[in-house]
Amino acid sequence: MRIVVFGASGKTGRLVVAQSAQRGDDVIAFVRDASKQWFPDAVKIQQGQPSDAKVVEEALAGADAVISALGPIAEETTTEISDATRTIVAVMERIGPRRIAIAANPRVFSDTEVTGPYANVAAEHRRDAAILRGSALDWTVVAAAALTDDPATGSYVAVVDGKAPGKSTTRGDFATALLDAIEKDEWVGHVVGVSNPPVEAAEDSG
Repeated sequence: MRIVVFGASGKTGRLVVAQSAQRGDDVIAFVRDASKQWFPDAVKIQQGQPSDAKVVEEALAGADAVISALGPIAEETTTEISDATRTIVAVMERIGPRRIAIAANPRVFSDTEVTGPYANVAAEHRRDAAILRGSALDWTVVAAAALTDDPATGSYVAVVDGKAPGKSTTRGDFATALLDAIEKDEWVGHVVGVSNPPVEAAEDSG
């Protein structure tokens, strides 16, 4: 499978690229500055702005699926992420591919007003979800509980159209969920909450 990963230089995006390459996929890492990135030799690099339709079109030519690990920065991002998502979706609707999974957080499950330093983050994730819902694509939004940099556990819980029960998700497990999302037909057209299993569940299963 040929996969284009947007946000490939971020903490989650790098793990998506690495895991996708390990699965044997043909991976294109879309980055803003290729000079600052390092990926395995097998990974192709596309440099550019994800809101630049011409560059996005070059990256998507011949692709089978898209994963966007683009993420807003608290108190900094305005509409840069949703602008990029809108561009990516428009290009995909015009030339393909149809399958896309994007990263989000559980704020997409609610319209409740968010205040404080993460208000802009919630707003951007909600804009992204709305763009996908209004598209003709085979989309999935993967909404992860609080991300940690702990080692991947190799396990996650997924809830279709609802928050996952755990309080956190390792970035490695989130990356796995994003890759799984582009292969799960039952997740198409849904927002899927993911987390690591709750501590209580892990203890009970042991």
